[in-house]
Amino acid sequence: MSKTSENKSNSNFAIVVFFGLTVLLIGVFLSSRSQDIGKLPEFLGRLFNGNLFSFAGFAASLLGLIIAFFIVAAWFGLGKLVTRIFEKDESFNALNFARSCAFGAAICSLVWFFAGLLGGYNKLTAIAFLVVGLGLAIYFAGKDWRSLKSEKVSMTVSGKIAVGSIILTLFLTVVSALAPPTAKDALLYHTALPKTFVAQGGNQIVEGNIASFLALGVEMQNVWAMLLGNLFSTRTGEAAVGATVFMFAPLLLLAIYGWARDFEIEKHWAWLAALIVATIPTFYAVASSVYVDLALALYVTLAIHAFGKWWTDLENRWLVCAALALGAALSIKLTTVFVIAALALIVLLRARQSQNDESSEKVNIGSVLLKGFGAFALAGLIASPWYLRTWAKTGSPIFPFYMNLWKGTATGWDTERSALFQIMNSNYGGSQKNVFDYLLAPVKISLWAQPEIPQFYDGVLGVSFLLGAILIVWSWRRYAFPVELKIAVGVSGIFFLFWLFSSEQLRYLLPIVPSLAVATVAAANLISSEKPMFRKSIYAGFLATALVGILTSAAWFAEKNPLRVVFGGESREDYLTRRIDYYGYYEVINNELPPDARVWLINMRRDSYHLDRAYFSDYLFEDWTLKKLVEESKDVNELRQKAKQMGITHVLTRHDFLLDYNRTVIVDDKRAEKENRAKLKMAEEFILDRANTIRADEKFSLVKLP
Repeated sequence: MSKTSENKSNSNFAIVVFFGLTVLLIGVFLSSRSQDIGKLPEFLGRLFNGNLFSFAGFAASLLGLIIAFFIVAAWFGLGKLVTRIFEKDESFNALNFARSCAFGAAICSLVWFFAGLLGGYNKLTAIAFLVVGLGLAIYFAGKDWRSLKSEKVSMTVSGKIAVGSIILTLFLTVVSALAPPTAKDALLYHTALPKTFVAQGGNQIVEGNIASFLALGVEMQNVWAMLLGNLFSTRTGEAAVGATVFMFAPLLLLAIYGWARDFEIEKHWAWLAALIVATIPTFYAVASSVYVDLALALYVTLAIHAFGKWWTDLENRWLVCAALALGAALSIKLTTVFVIAALALIVLLRARQSQNDESSEKVNIGSVLLKGFGAFALAGLIASPWYLRTWAKTGSPIFPFYMNLWKGTATGWDTERSALFQIMNSNYGGSQKNVFDYLLAPVKISLWAQPEIPQFYDGVLGVSFLLGAILIVWSWRRYAFPVELKIAVGVSGIFFLFWLFSSEQLRYLLPIVPSLAVATVAAANLISSEKPMFRKSIYAGFLATALVGILTSAAWFAEKNPLRVVFGGESREDYLTRRIDYYGYYEVINNELPPDARVWLINMRRDSYHLDRAYFSDYLFEDWTLKKLVEESKDVNELRQKAKQMGITHVLTRHDFLLDYNRTVIVDDKRAEKENRAKLKMAEEFILDRANTIRADEKFSLVKLP
């Protein structure tokens, strides 16, 4: 057999294997999608029920989106003040634009942090800061436009399909983001805290809301958006918040595309890298729910990219870029320390390589270590205002986490609850994990993950990354895999190990998926560079896995059905009543209770965003205080008296599982059954006080304390 025939035979075999594996994985994935893709026709059937459009409702949503675009433009203008210092390539491209916007957002976050300390959360500050940012954006955009280099590369049909799929996914996402917030963490703090900060004019700690001690880098953007949107209406304000956080999604995709183009990968392959990330169903869920994980992913991606560049040329500008990105990431989530730990290993390995370098241009090892770890110190300095603030208020900079390692104190939180929080997080992916669960985790999260179910990772990743991992390993072993991408894959692998042994919540993996997507398309290009048919087969396979991801996201979108409320055909109240089963009780509280009422929320997801009355609620463990008071009280009258001493006038409870003997936290296995039933009876009389019930059903009850 000739060499040409042998190569053709090998190529055909590879096509068959890859195609068969792709079909198999998609089939297994679809077998667990009965609750979303399986119900897509049903969801689509309800999508256009009722009125679709009203001018007033659509105008509120559109104004919110326009405000978000203005904020991104301001990010760009402010960011260019920083990036022009270290960017040698003055041509306008996707990666440079995304980096400028990201660093501009980081600057805005710091400015709004200090403005909050000074009580500067007002409309005048919001408008003035926007004007400054837009002025800089116009100035720098003019310069970038003059330096814009058009890429004279025609887009293939497959590339157009990839771009069209990205646009479709982003459309579904932005429509969902413009709808009134309903996601748990949004109601807990992503929108609830900005609403309170705007009301109080600053970022003082919100009593009882432990999340107000966290680093709130993205929430500062929400304060700004809400102030600008509220100039028009409350509805525009919340639409502006949703749209502003959404904007991190297209910026992340542009960064992925630009990074892939750095390796001279063809445009349609670079867009495929972005498509792989855009069609992760959890990408849609996060970007449409005012969650901060995609902002974190953007900064981590920029940091990993910068360290890869620094490894190659040891130019200080890349360390400055990495420090800014890591500082911004630390200002969003403490989990950034896992990325820093992985990058610290990269610094050590680079120093070791310098030590073994036998070339005439030997690099000083001490300089490599000093500059590398100096970047981490600068990142810590950038993020330090948040942690110093928390340290001053609680005695621990990492409060409310790991209180067994570093004690901290604040009302509504203690070491016991901190430990329970760690246990709760460890239950993601299953509470009884063994070595096989850890080894099979990449397969399980790709094929069987489910939203809203902690045991199944509370999210959906999809098949693309499992296929990508196979290509990366193959390419790494047989081809000259770029060192920058080896660093990206290595950092991602270390981060994945941290994830495995901390909290296996799927959205916590989003910071590393951009790096893996770029590595995947680079690997595919290396493997198939001289095999045109195999190259087309790989691309088609990833388009197929992307389609399955789009169908999953589309099912989630159709089930949520935000189209009518965003376009104005459905009122805000009707949408929230449809999406939140307890919202009718909140309407009663907001409209019928006296202004001085103080409501105790028990197992109500601690939703304070939709509540306009004073409230008390335990953070995360929402029946904590009730359990303690029941244990300490001898009868229901004493329990009511203790509640009154807390300033409570009304109690709103989700009681369906709270009063279930087999599921309630009130039952203590150390007590006799008779005593447990007596305690449960006391709680029932307190929660379901029929003489003072304002509203109740089989799931919720609102009562007035007599």
